[in-house]
Amino acid sequence: MDIASLNLNHPQTGTSTVPPFPKAPPFPTIHPIPFWDVKSFDDAMTSSDVKPPWVIEDLLMANSATLVSAQPHAMKSLSWLQACLEAAAKQTVWGHFNAPNVTNTLFIETEDPAWLVEARIRGLALGIGLTEKHAVAGFHYVCPGPFELIKFKDFLGEQFAKYNPNFAVISTLQNTLGGKNIKEQDGMAPVMAAIIHLSKVTPLVVITHSPWDRRQRRAAGTVTQTANFLTAMHYQKVRNPKSGNDYAQVVVDSKAGALETGFYVALSTDGDPRDPGSVRRIAYGGKGWPKGTGKAAVLEAIEDDPDAAPKEIAEKCGVCVRYVQKLMNGSQESGTKKAKPKPVALLAAE
Repeated sequence: MDIASLNLNHPQTGTSTVPPFPKAPPFPTIHPIPFWDVKSFDDAMTSSDVKPPWVIEDLLMANSATLVSAQPHAMKSLSWLQACLEAAAKQTVWGHFNAPNVTNTLFIETEDPAWLVEARIRGLALGIGLTEKHAVAGFHYVCPGPFELIKFKDFLGEQFAKYNPNFAVISTLQNTLGGKNIKEQDGMAPVMAAIIHLSKVTPLVVITHSPWDRRQRRAAGTVTQTANFLTAMHYQKVRNPKSGNDYAQVVVDSKAGALETGFYVALSTDGDPRDPGSVRRIAYGGKGWPKGTGKAAVLEAIEDDPDAAPKEIAEKCGVCVRYVQKLMNGSQESGTKKAKPKPVALLAAE
């Protein structure tokens, strides 16, 4: 039967008995994703951005975030407090890394009280040659205590717009999670999304903790966490057993590449060691490990991974291969006598 010949009208009213086809709902209004800027092959080939857009050379790039990890009291927050002050005043970081276009910075401290941060600022200012007579209008700090990054993301964006920092530091990540488990991907995903969003507004340095196991030179948390950061830095605090001087050996891993991938910084103090204002300066010391601590670093590396090749350990510790081979032979000879290598003079706390 031809379907066109069917009478689908009501016999009395003559109206159609076929229910009307439902109308499609109106297309929802879609708000554009921030920073959604679709480009073409030609755009990439003709881009004028030839050089990587470093905010701080080898440490922080534009439109990105750098993750800094270390065990507690390893100078990570102290060093980046000085970085904010020094960059705004002198366009350098730790007297070595160039930050030529930095004039405004913002340091966000979520752990320590304001009086402690201010004492450190006064001490660091003396160490880098600043007094109350110097105008460092672009340096700002705030000590709000813990807050939930996801909840206050928009507020932070407003503050970045207000103070217009060339980069901002958040110390530390753990105090901004709002109860999220740092080891769970489901909980950390929105936190990382907030950091990425904010880093498009203002480049960020996010300070976090590392596992107590010193062999794990990484940030504590999920495996995918570090992938959200263009650059990762890890500090390891070390003391010269003879001089008593404190240092931090820093390993840098950048997706964009960096000339400085392993170096150390030195801590200078003056006055009563119980006074937080006795800190004077964090200064770049050189590549590899500080002099007088290389042996300790090699022995620790051998203990951590006895099967590692001498070249691998030498590159990690910034010493020559022959020196590693010598210490390896000594370690093996000690092992035949059932003796353990001397303990490494590393500090877990100040």
